[in-house]
Amino acid sequence: MTNSQSRPGIKIDLGCGDGKVRGAIGVDNVRIPGVDIIADLNHGLPFKDNSVDTVVVFHILEHVDNFLDTMNEIWRVCKEGAYVHVRVPHAASTFVTWKDPTHRRGLSIATFAYFDDTYFDGAAFAYYAEANFLIEHAQLNFSLTPRDKNFVMPLGRKVVGALFHSLANRNRRWQYFCERFWGPIVGIEEAVLTMRAQKKPRPSKIATASRDEISALKR
Repeated sequence: MTNSQSRPGIKIDLGCGDGKVRGAIGVDNVRIPGVDIIADLNHGLPFKDNSVDTVVVFHILEHVDNFLDTMNEIWRVCKEGAYVHVRVPHAASTFVTWKDPTHRRGLSIATFAYFDDTYFDGAAFAYYAEANFLIEHAQLNFSLTPRDKNFVMPLGRKVVGALFHSLANRNRRWQYFCERFWGPIVGIEEAVLTMRAQKKPRPSKIATASRDEISALKR
């Protein structure tokens, strides 16, 4: 658990299943041990505006019906500066993305850049979503990287996996090139992000057309 995941305040774990993060309010659409609130994310979140300090959403955003609506809902319930911890299967791996028949989309760091105005796409397309976040940390995890500490990996595979991980995560530019060009070849398993909610309204890039302009378009 990261320091921001263990910070005080109201913490919710969306789609927690039976593996709820410690100290969180577990939210899921099934009644199983660990779930505190039964709710379907496709129908909104049962929390007040600006009421949550930390949101944990691990491997659930690929399942929701409407990704933009869900991101807007997460942003709505977040306080200013609230942490949002995200893990999603990376779109570069067709196997990881589509082996689960309930997955609806592949995702990447670049996907979440649309909600961050410090990224090009976030600044250019701010009108697509009300949700406004600042990406504090982003990481690409490779299928070559072992998860289990007790797993003994062949030396060659370990070295190659560490090399890819190090190169891809050097900075934002390297992550971009990895996601766009060579990630699908070497296999990106997961995108991991920590974001902070920014509650100020996003600048709208949509200009309202005048009646004369609309009439001209119809001619």
